[in-house]
Amino acid sequence: MRSGQSVLVNGAGGGVGSLVVQLAVDAGARVTAVAAPHHADRLRGYGAHRVVGPLDLAAGPAAVGGPFQVVVNHVRVSPEELARLTAYVADGGVAASTAGPVPEDPARGVRGANLFVRGDGAQLAELVGKVDAGKLRLHVVAHRSVTELAAVHEDAGAGRLTGKTVVLAP
Repeated sequence: MRSGQSVLVNGAGGGVGSLVVQLAVDAGARVTAVAAPHHADRLRGYGAHRVVGPLDLAAGPAAVGGPFQVVVNHVRVSPEELARLTAYVADGGVAASTAGPVPEDPARGVRGANLFVRGDGAQLAELVGKVDAGKLRLHVVAHRSVTELAAVHEDAGAGRLTGKTVVLAP
């Protein structure tokens, strides 16, 4: 992402999505964050230009201010819905997804990238530096004992965790 680019982050309220919002803002991009309404104030606090509720793919990109030069997707949807995201990417733009591939459109110069986690000590050190400098914030909502780990997993599975939970060893 570069300064001045328009970026759509689908799934911006989650742990990874909220980091993407902050990194894009730090790079100078103009960010539209897609998340549930209860995340809106936090995402605006991270610098998102616009926060919209869950994406209605049938409404098309104009409904959320698109198309966008960069689309980053963290929401697990069907392959058909991933294909609809291609329309949200501006000509010559890129779609990156952690939730399955967004199809490319070579006629419009739209590229796609499927994102995977890989260990990279230098990148991790750079991110830690941004956290230490206050440029990157983690949304920690609870500190719980390792003895509560089963309950933490239950809460996560039921969608009751609204941010990161730090599990403390005795």
